[in-house]
Amino acid sequence: MGLVTVDPPREVELKLLVEQSDLPLLRRHRRVREAALSRATTRPLRSVYFDTRSLELLQRGVTLRVRRVGRRNVQTLKLPAGDTGGLLQRTEIECEVQGDTPDPSRIQDPTLRAIVLQACQAPDFGPILETEVQRTDRLLRVGDTTLRFDLDVGEIRTPRGSQPICELELELVAGDPVGLYALAVELQRSARLRVSTRSKFQRGIELVTGAHPSPLRAERLRLPSDATLEQAMEAALRSSLDQILGNEEPARRSVDPEGVHQMRVGVRRLRSALALFREVLPSDQVAPLLEELRWLSDELGRARDLDVFSEEGMAPLQRRFPTDPALKRLEEEAAQMRTDAHVGLRESLDSLRYAELILRLGHWLAGHEWRQQPTSPASARLFQPAREAARVLLARRYARLRRRGRNLETKGERDKHALRIDAKKLRYAAESLRGLFPHARAGRFIDKASELQETLGHLNDASTASELLARILEHLDGEARPPLIRAAGFVEGWIARAADAELAFLMERWKRMRRQASFWETGD
Repeated sequence: MGLVTVDPPREVELKLLVEQSDLPLLRRHRRVREAALSRATTRPLRSVYFDTRSLELLQRGVTLRVRRVGRRNVQTLKLPAGDTGGLLQRTEIECEVQGDTPDPSRIQDPTLRAIVLQACQAPDFGPILETEVQRTDRLLRVGDTTLRFDLDVGEIRTPRGSQPICELELELVAGDPVGLYALAVELQRSARLRVSTRSKFQRGIELVTGAHPSPLRAERLRLPSDATLEQAMEAALRSSLDQILGNEEPARRSVDPEGVHQMRVGVRRLRSALALFREVLPSDQVAPLLEELRWLSDELGRARDLDVFSEEGMAPLQRRFPTDPALKRLEEEAAQMRTDAHVGLRESLDSLRYAELILRLGHWLAGHEWRQQPTSPASARLFQPAREAARVLLARRYARLRRRGRNLETKGERDKHALRIDAKKLRYAAESLRGLFPHARAGRFIDKASELQETLGHLNDASTASELLARILEHLDGEARPPLIRAAGFVEGWIARAADAELAFLMERWKRMRRQASFWETGD
């Protein structure tokens, strides 16, 4: 059962993880002092979160807490309103209560009141976790933005363990959210700040349940048919950035290989969107973003290639021939390379370079910085209806794919690799713009592009496996090398056989792709 729509105030904040050693610097930072509208105050905040043992409220999308603020007890209901570009946006309903436990009667919305009342009456309802922090807060004015500057230092506590808190929350009070990013970008020049999309409650729930953050797939974009080109572009860019941020923690933990994969997909979608709309964007803004995104894609790619090689190449062989010593040694070498790649990826995700990229992207999107360009026929297209421009962009990518695929049966490995990239770009473009053309055939078109891309991807995996096997053998010497050369040849042949099986489907899937109607050319 879902929740009814309510329309109370929304909380919009940018959450930044802080190094403990940087706290004094942030408290006395020159920019913070200059922007201050009030003096800094420090106070203790203790928040207790309530639910049933089966997390009934959480499953309904409701977070319920009671926070002690001075002598007051404040009950807060939070409902998700979505995250975009690193900004946490939540619908928040607050009221004062008499005691330190929830009071459903104080909730005005009848549907929400009934949901909370039902949970409160359950025999296993009670506190599930608590946070206790020392909060230093100030009210700031940055440009046209009024915001709260809250430094929180403390701890998340649950029956299953605790976790330290050291973070900066920049919460929008009035004005444009771009001011949150503007301040964060400036502070980052002096302190090590990292964008986080995980609330204290989410982190606590992970401790309570023992679960890891799940990989996040891109959601289907919803666009009105009369959207401008700028609106379509911004939706595609924000969706891609949300996918990157939503998979950052799963990728960092390396528990599920899908986290790295989906984060890499998010980066690819973002690069593809920037390239798709490049004609209406200032090149001096786009070029540095693409360069940094290429770096991030390469970092993710190293870990992803070894995930695929280990999971889809080595693992089936190990199960088939569990006693082969050379195969086991080869698998151990590959596992070590995989571990090293994931360690390197975590270092990259913890780096200043990555943190700067994410804040730069968020600031660029929030501030609509692409509007800072001379007026021209190209820039004017941003504010025109998107459908005609989308037809041109999609037709161009489809025509490129069809040209690349001519005489496919005679094409070599390099040409098939280029065809895979074109299929991927067409698919991402179609997914970004399909909302402008609400036809069932759009889904069929995207499905066929995905099938072609997947088949070509399997062929590319075989080439990547050969390169990885060569790297493993490079640093082996002496008596260990000859038997591993034999095992490597065995693995390469096994993977090549699977690629040949995929090759049998390639021509048929290519023919299906060519037969797909151009959904963007149909009538309204």
